[in-house]
Amino acid sequence: MAGMLEDLINILKKQNTHHEQLLGLSLEKKDVIIKNDLEQLQKITSLENILISRNQKLEKNRLELMNDIANVLNLNAESLTVQALAEHIHNQPEAAELTRAGDAARETLRHLRDVNDANKLLIDNSLDYIDYTINVIRSVTLAPTVVDAHGQEIDPPHGFFDARQ
Repeated sequence: MAGMLEDLINILKKQNTHHEQLLGLSLEKKDVIIKNDLEQLQKITSLENILISRNQKLEKNRLELMNDIANVLNLNAESLTVQALAEHIHNQPEAAELTRAGDAARETLRHLRDVNDANKLLIDNSLDYIDYTINVIRSVTLAPTVVDAHGQEIDPPHGFFDARQ
């Protein structure tokens, strides 16, 4: 049992390390989004995908290990969390380290979620601005031909809004 708990703690620490790296990339991404540096954004996204892929493998191992631990302790594997497991094994030496690893992972994930939410808002605002700009350009370039009283074409208004409409 102690070996399984040590393995679980190691997986949680590795996952947390990956999440911390993702957090660093997300913080860097914020500046890249603001600067509109698409090349750097692509590089960051590629690095994120590598870390996410590694984390998915660790998560699969963590879930299998949690299932095995639940079977050994005769607990419901589907509802077993790291925190609940730490409380269940409170008398074992690994309990404190398991709690610390779980708390660290939760805190890093919370911070990562907050930064990603802010980045999503920045991207959404950028896309809204691009849509607005495209619509303005379309309205100017697709403006109808203006003809004066003598049948001569004249330049359409150059402003964004035509007060005569």
